[in-house]
Amino acid sequence: MRLGQTLSTAHCKLCSSTDRTVVGLTGRGGAPLLSVLCDGCGLISHDPVPTQTELDAFYASRYRKDYKGGWTPKPKHSLRAQRSAARRAARLAALVRPGARVLDVGASSGEFVYMMQALGFDARGIEPNDGYRQFGIQSYGIDVTARQIVPEAFGSGVFDLIALNHVYEHLADPLAVLECFQRWLAPGGMLFIEVPDTQGVQKQRGNLFHYAHVWNFTPRTLVAMLARGGFAPLAGERTDTTSIIFVRSGKSTSPASAQDRAHADAMRQQLLEDQSAGAYLASGAPLRRRWARLKRNVDEIITAGRFGSPRAMADAVLAATPKVQDSRWVVAPFAAMKTGT
Repeated sequence: MRLGQTLSTAHCKLCSSTDRTVVGLTGRGGAPLLSVLCDGCGLISHDPVPTQTELDAFYASRYRKDYKGGWTPKPKHSLRAQRSAARRAARLAALVRPGARVLDVGASSGEFVYMMQALGFDARGIEPNDGYRQFGIQSYGIDVTARQIVPEAFGSGVFDLIALNHVYEHLADPLAVLECFQRWLAPGGMLFIEVPDTQGVQKQRGNLFHYAHVWNFTPRTLVAMLARGGFAPLAGERTDTTSIIFVRSGKSTSPASAQDRAHADAMRQQLLEDQSAGAYLASGAPLRRRWARLKRNVDEIITAGRFGSPRAMADAVLAATPKVQDSRWVVAPFAAMKTGT
């Protein structure tokens, strides 16, 4: 097998094409991993796609150890997750009614569930990893379970908001889970999905793909996948990003083949030509990424060291989060919060 080789495999989840181009041979760490691009629409996935059983075992025990280097988050990782969760909470809290029922799918160590709960919402989560789930329960006192994403996991019309932050790309069947969300959402409910954006990415080739990311989306393929599952972007949402709020559309649509083939061609060029070792070095991305990572790590280590517990740090992060521009919601001040408590 070689980069750029074409092959025929299973029908694409998005456009049903069987034609693929090989765009990756290894994953992070150098382990063999075949990544292919659908020539019909530009969706990128592993070949073969891991089974649900294989992924369940991986996420329950190995994923966090392989990805974060431990069974529970380090303080700097908690701070990073809290900052991200606070931004999502500010964005999403403005769009749902007070006391709305919220489900965080792939809740990790529980920061988003805790913050939505602190803001007065009825929030809970699903997290398959044992270590991170228990960390969230013990650190934040939240409701997080290990339930599988199957229709019978919850009743019909249970949630006003379902959120997946860097989770959708990990799932074995991205269309099947949308059927679950259709059932679980109440009338007028919303679905928030954020995934890494493969379009325009500048990374060392060996770091482009890894086992945990079964699907590699672009803004176009993400919106098209959700359309297949009966969801459309909320009015006013940007669709040139892979962080989008969706609502039920009431119909399933298929992508326009000519436009999607053009998108596939562009992604093929990016991944096979623009992403060459020489092009990557010439872009200056290696130096920029390392400098940004160094500054981030120093800031996180210093900031996290000021707090005596993840919960105290989460409260401070949430209280410091500015309101969303032009929204009706403002983060309520948290009284008597002090560092080191």
